[in-house]
Amino acid sequence: MSRHRTQSLATVAAVLALAGAAAPAHAATDPLFDEQWALSNPTATGAQEAWTQSRGDGVLVAVLDSGVQLNHPDLISKLWRNPGEIAGNGVDDDRNGYVDDVHGANTMTFNGNVDDDEGHGTHVAGIVAAQAANGTGGAGIAPGARIMAVKVLDANRAGNSSLLARGIRYAVDGGARILNVSLNGDGTSDGLEAALRYAGERGATVVSSAGNNSRDIDATPSYPASSMAPAVLSVTATERSGGLLSIANHGLNSVDLAAPGGSILSTAFGSRYELRSGTSMAAPFVAGALALLAAARPELDQPALRAALLQSAQRPSSLGGKVASGRLDVGAAMRRVVTGAAWATPAAGSTQTGGATVRILAKARICGLHRHRPLASDRSRPRRDLAGAAQRPPHRQRARGNAVAAAQARQPQRPLPLEGRRRGRRGVADRRRYAQLPRAAQALRIVGGRCRR
Repeated sequence: MSRHRTQSLATVAAVLALAGAAAPAHAATDPLFDEQWALSNPTATGAQEAWTQSRGDGVLVAVLDSGVQLNHPDLISKLWRNPGEIAGNGVDDDRNGYVDDVHGANTMTFNGNVDDDEGHGTHVAGIVAAQAANGTGGAGIAPGARIMAVKVLDANRAGNSSLLARGIRYAVDGGARILNVSLNGDGTSDGLEAALRYAGERGATVVSSAGNNSRDIDATPSYPASSMAPAVLSVTATERSGGLLSIANHGLNSVDLAAPGGSILSTAFGSRYELRSGTSMAAPFVAGALALLAAARPELDQPALRAALLQSAQRPSSLGGKVASGRLDVGAAMRRVVTGAAWATPAAGSTQTGGATVRILAKARICGLHRHRPLASDRSRPRRDLAGAAQRPPHRQRARGNAVAAAQARQPQRPLPLEGRRRGRRGVADRRRYAQLPRAAQALRIVGGRCRR
């Protein structure tokens, strides 16, 4: 995508023939599955191969974001339930500091009001774990996983490092060992770094988007993706072609992995579906991939699962010098953790042929991206190896010049905006909103989505 000023509405009409190719069984009942190129294309993420062994059943993934639409038809059955909380009694039953945190917590109001009032978190949650084979929408990469909603951003997509740090601690204390953080700022803080270390010490992985500034974060860091904390797994985004998304940050020493992030279809605010682009969309594919591996081999710890993802990544020339490992291939990672006779043969009938012709009418507004504002900064800290000794992995070592050191100087805490904030003239992003017609119509209409200001 080009990086120019806001453009006018464009109308596109197309007819997609979706017949004849082999697909997972749920593709026949999830009408938007074939629009999910990162899943329907067997080579895009390797998800279809991984699904022969695991759907992520029971694995808890915390989504730290703008909240989640709890009654979305593709998410309502995927929600985590806090066993220590009684819904609606106005009491902090489990004494964790949050009242009625039944499905997660709001770190701004200290209660369980995690409803999404922007849409970003709902989209991210659907990429992780949207329900499959339910006749509605599409599917998540780990459709058997559960979602803990942790609201750290308000309706304007604004937050700060204290809210994020609080959310990380809540998620880890609630039992999540995979945390998705699709937001970024230009600085870090003592509290945030401490929370990231806390997550790592308790065996959790914090999957963080690399940010959408088209910059090298080896030179100009973006947090929490650039943190030296061992728990952080930073992710950039690729287009359908496999190349780096034009707006995505990169860094040979700072970005661990790449995953699909261009024109990603997922659940949307208002019980709908929409396309979004950015590293925010790439991170949840990796979080969901970790859930698939964790369900297949629950005895393996998070460092072992992370290593399987990184060591099995595809290494296309288009990502050379941009990312430490390569592009996500969860199928190959599954082959690393499920070996030999343990690999289960897919049951008969697990693939399905045939499909339907889907008519799409598209209206899209192209919106700008706002440059991230910095957080209160703090010096970088070394990662630690599995034995606990202070050590920076080779791909995390960076030489920081005076300009970067100056940017890291301590300053008052400022808001941390959602990565991919759509304002001004700093790039473009798809926001085509899907409204599903009755299934009998065998058609889907994309209605014009308005850019939020």
